[in-house]
Amino acid sequence: TYSVETSLFQHKPDYLLKVRGMSMRDAGIMDGDLLAVQSTREARNGQIIVARLGDDVTVKRLRRTANAIELLPENPDYPVIVVQPGEPFEIEGLAVGLIRNTMLM
Repeated sequence: TYSVETSLFQHKPDYLLKVRGMSMRDAGIMDGDLLAVQSTREARNGQIIVARLGDDVTVKRLRRTANAIELLPENPDYPVIVVQPGEPFEIEGLAVGLIRNTMLM
């Protein structure tokens, strides 16, 4: 359990999510970081979201096109995730801040 002063963030987070992996490295989100997330089901193109795909949760940049929803990594070593029609997909929240603490790893 972590106690965090919510005034650290411009928008009040509802929870902290511990990041695993480096797919968002170029956005400054690293493995072991705590991502401050505001719960919402709505997001605009270009926002960094927490998304649920079936049983998996991922942090990616959202891009909606006329034909698809794409989840963009911020690391060229990772593929774009294209959400197929009928595939279980849900936006769980927006990234509103980050806590980097090497002690958390």
